[in-house]
Amino acid sequence: MHRIIKPCIALVLLFLGPHGMAISAQEAMQEKVGWLEKASITPGGFLIEAKIDTGADNSSINAKDPKVYLREGKPWVKFSVLNKMGKKVVIDQPVLKTTHIKMKDGNLQQRSVIEMDICLGRMKKRAQVNLVDRSHFKHQLLIGRSFLSPDYLVDTSQTHLVNSQCL
Repeated sequence: MHRIIKPCIALVLLFLGPHGMAISAQEAMQEKVGWLEKASITPGGFLIEAKIDTGADNSSINAKDPKVYLREGKPWVKFSVLNKMGKKVVIDQPVLKTTHIKMKDGNLQQRSVIEMDICLGRMKKRAQVNLVDRSHFKHQLLIGRSFLSPDYLVDTSQTHLVNSQCL
């Protein structure tokens, strides 16, 4: 009888949150992140401070001087990214699409969208990222819901909960 009870108790404890409340199996599998994290990006291969924004549908990165050009008849974009440690990388990627983002003032802004790998915590995921001048913001990378769902839970009261060192 004890052989049955012990595994059942362990299973129940696995699905209890920090306050003894039941959590779903999906929540048990999700990684908890704060509203501000260090993420690594590829291409580029370096750490960058990222604002985790559940109010944004998509992710965006600060693209310094983006230059769109044609390569074999298809649009590409070349731009640079600078992290807080002063490391600069030049990224040259195909443009997947051009999107229109509604700004706070109601105007539409046209942005190029590329694909890149983002490592946040223990997971690396391929994401569509739009390019924008974020130089007037503190954080060079904004990670939105399309990247976060369904793999992450965001604790808006915390920062730097994970170590993003994907291989």
